[in-house]
Amino acid sequence: MSEVLRTVRLVLHPVSMRDHRALLTHWTGPLVRRHLFDDRMVTPVQVSEIIEASERDFATEGYGLWALRPARWSAGADDPAPGDPLVGVAGLSHHEGPLGHGVDVEILYSLEPDHWGRGLAAEASRAVLDYAFGVVGVHRITAEIDMANAASAEIALQLGMRRWRDGPAGPDGAAYYAADRSRWIGSRRIVDAVP
Repeated sequence: MSEVLRTVRLVLHPVSMRDHRALLTHWTGPLVRRHLFDDRMVTPVQVSEIIEASERDFATEGYGLWALRPARWSAGADDPAPGDPLVGVAGLSHHEGPLGHGVDVEILYSLEPDHWGRGLAAEASRAVLDYAFGVVGVHRITAEIDMANAASAEIALQLGMRRWRDGPAGPDGAAYYAADRSRWIGSRRIVDAVP
């Protein structure tokens, strides 16, 4: 099972310690951390822990977090070249469901702000969902989205996720979206994934 994913514009590689510096820079950017980490600053130790958890998840569950980099269309282009910029992150993680109703598989995505508005988060997320449903066989994937993050809610809808329930009230509040395997496979939402 290959864990490297490709879309028309992106190559997605499982995150590793060689991505540590780029991830730390990405996740500590104020516009990224505002919704992804509830505006809390992420430490280098926490980035290491997130990478290690993702590597464990790939080994045991078949999924985790992918680093997004621009696609290069040449021989050996699946390997990131030194200096290829990090565009963002997309992937799957275990997450305590809303209101303590069990553990869900949650999709996460974030982009560097200079890549916002180009459809890259939806493109990467489609590849992740197709892999999760088609290769790994996950049955349901959820997304927890801050109510103030209209762009992420729009991405969830573009992916065919349906609003499922509202979460507990908080600074921004949260809405939960879900997609299930049978609906995903039936819709064949593979628009920009590359074989």
